[in-house]
Amino acid sequence: MIVLGHLALISCLAFSVGAVALLALGVRRRSAELVRSGYLAAYGLFFAAVVACAVLLEAFIGRDFSFAYVAQNSDPTLSLFYRAAGFWAGQQGSLLLWTALLALVTVVIALRDVEAADRLTATTVGVLAAVTAVFAALMVVDAGSDPFLAAAPGASSAGLNPLLLHPAMVLHPPALFAAYATLAVPFAFATAALLLGEPGPAWAAGAQRWAVAGWLLLSLGIGLGAWWAYVVLSWGGYWGWDPVENTSLVPWLVATALVHSLLVYRRRGQLPRWTLGLACATFWATILATWTTRTDLISSVHAFERNTTMIVVLSALLAVVAALSTCLLAVRSRRFAPPPGRGGDAGTAAAVLDVTLVVLAAGLAAATVLVPLTTGRTLGPAAYQDFAEPLGVAVVAALALCPLLAGAATGGRSWWRAVRWPLLAAAAALPLLLASERLRASPLGVVALDVCCLAAAALVVHVVAGVRRAAGERGALAGLRSTLLGSRSRSAALLAHLGVVLVLLGLVGSNLYRTEHNAYIAARPGATASVAGYTLRFTGFSHDAGPQGSQRYYAHFAVSRDGRELGSVAPHTDVYPAAGAALRAVILGSLPRDLFVVAQDPFDAASTHLRLQLEVLPLMRPLWVGVALLVGGGAVALWPVRRRAPATARERRGEAVGEGAR
Repeated sequence: MIVLGHLALISCLAFSVGAVALLALGVRRRSAELVRSGYLAAYGLFFAAVVACAVLLEAFIGRDFSFAYVAQNSDPTLSLFYRAAGFWAGQQGSLLLWTALLALVTVVIALRDVEAADRLTATTVGVLAAVTAVFAALMVVDAGSDPFLAAAPGASSAGLNPLLLHPAMVLHPPALFAAYATLAVPFAFATAALLLGEPGPAWAAGAQRWAVAGWLLLSLGIGLGAWWAYVVLSWGGYWGWDPVENTSLVPWLVATALVHSLLVYRRRGQLPRWTLGLACATFWATILATWTTRTDLISSVHAFERNTTMIVVLSALLAVVAALSTCLLAVRSRRFAPPPGRGGDAGTAAAVLDVTLVVLAAGLAAATVLVPLTTGRTLGPAAYQDFAEPLGVAVVAALALCPLLAGAATGGRSWWRAVRWPLLAAAAALPLLLASERLRASPLGVVALDVCCLAAAALVVHVVAGVRRAAGERGALAGLRSTLLGSRSRSAALLAHLGVVLVLLGLVGSNLYRTEHNAYIAARPGATASVAGYTLRFTGFSHDAGPQGSQRYYAHFAVSRDGRELGSVAPHTDVYPAAGAALRAVILGSLPRDLFVVAQDPFDAASTHLRLQLEVLPLMRPLWVGVALLVGGGAVALWPVRRRAPATARERRGEAVGEGAR
C-alpha cells in the first residue's frame, strides 16, 4: 500500500503538469480539443489524489502502523472518529488533504466547462492545476512532506496529540483547508482574466460563489478553532494572538472585503481593478497562513517542525504569486478601468469598508510576520490589541453605515437622512452606557458597545426601509416577509451583518469586562473559592480511565451564585503515558456570562490542596451565536435558487381567464 501511495503522488504530479501544458497550448491555439485533453488530465489529477487519500485513510482506519505517518499520529485504542482524524493531524497528511481539495475544485470547474471549452475557464483550470502541482511536487520530492514513508522496524505508535482529542479540532483543519482550496478559485479566475486581458464580468461571475464558499468555510474553521481553544486549552480564552491564529484571520479579513467588492462589481460595474487585486491578495494571504504554520520561522505553539524544503518552496510561492499579480495588474490596468459614468456612492462606500478591512489585515500580517523576521522579537497580545481592537470597532462602524450610504443619493442632506436614525440611536445609548460604573471602567468598551448599538440600529433601519418599499398595497406583514425572505442575497447579508455585531458584542464583553481570580484552597469537602459573586464548594475527587491509556482525575465543585445553586463543575488532570499531565478546564455557561474553571497545577486523588484559576467572561454566548449567523449567512447566499419552469400556453390562457373573471 505504501508503494501505491507513492505512485498516486507521482501520478498526481504528472497529471497536474500535463493539464497545465495542454491547457496553455489549447488556450494559445484556441483549440477546443486540446482544452478538453487538458480537462482529461485534470480528471486524472483528481483520481490520483483520491487514490492517495484512500490509501492513507485506509491505513489509519485499519491501524496499519507500517506507515511512519500513521504511527506518529494514531493509537490502536482510539475510536474510528479519531483514527480517521489522524489523517490531517500532521504536516504530511494535511498537505495531502489540501492537494486533494485543490484537485476537487479543479475538476468541478473543468466538468462544468467540458462542452464549451471556454478560454477563460480553461486558463482558470490551468492556474489551479499549477498550484496543485507545487504541492504534489513537494510531497514527491521532500521526504519531510511525504505521508507514505515506511516506519522503522519495531516502531510503536506515538498516539494522537492529546490536545486534538476533541470534535472541534477534528473538524477545524478540514474546514480551513477546504477554505484555502476554495479561495484559490477567485485567484485563478482573476489571474486568467488578467492573462487573457478580458475585462468583462465573466471572471467575477465565475469567482463570486467560490469566494462566498471560501469565506463561509474560513468562518467555520476559525469558529471551530476558537471553540476548541476555549474548551480544551487551559489559558481561559479562545484567541491568544498566536502567529498561526493571526495569519488565519488575515485571509478572512481580505476575503470579507473580496465578497463585498465582487457584489458591487457584478451589480454596478465598479471597482474592477480593486476587486482583481483583492482576489489575488486573498489567495496570497492563504499561502502566508500556510507559510507561518509550516516553516516554523515564526515562533508559535501551533507550528509544525522546521523543514528547509518547505521554507524554500512556500517562500518562492509567496514571491511568485505577489510578483505575478502585481505585474499583471500593472500591465492590464487600462483594460480593467471602470466604464465611464459608473462611479457612485455604492462603490465609494464599499471601498471605505474594504480599505478598513485590508488595513486591519495588513497590520496583523506585518506585526505577526514582518516584525519578528526583521527584529527577532515576537509581539505579545497587548501589542496586537492596541491596534486591532480600535480597527475592529471601526470595521463594524463602517459595516453599519456604508450600506446605508450606498443606497442614498449623492449629497450631504441625503447622506444625513440615510444615517440619522442609527446615529441618533447611538447618541441616545451613550449616556445609558456611561451611567454604568462597570462599563465606564473601559472607555474602549463603551465605544465598542455604542458601535454595536449603532450597527443594530442600522440593521433595523435597513429592514424598515425595505418593508416600506415592499409593502405597497400588500401590507406591512407581506412587506416584512419580502424584505427578510424575498432576496437570498439580502437575507444572507442581514444574517452575516447581525453575526458580526454579535461577535463584536461577545469580544467586548469577554475581553474588556472579564473578571479573573486565583484561589488556593484545601482539598477537603466544604472548602470554598469565590469570584464575581460565584461560590465554588469542593465536594471530592473521582478518577476514571481516559483515551490512549490516560488516567483522568476530577475535582468536583458545587457552584452557586447569590445563594442559588447553579450546578457543578469538575476540572480535571489527564495523565498520558507518553505526553505527561494535561490540565483540562470546564465551563459553566449562561446567556449573561460564562464561569471558567481550571486547576493551575496537576492533581490526583491524593492531593491536599488545589490551586484554581477562576474567570467570569460576560457575553460569551452572543459570540458563538454570531459565528453561527456568519456561517448561516454564507450558507443562505450559496443556497441554490429554485428556477420556475416556463408556463405552458395552456397555463397562460388559464391565468388570463382567471384574471378576466376577477
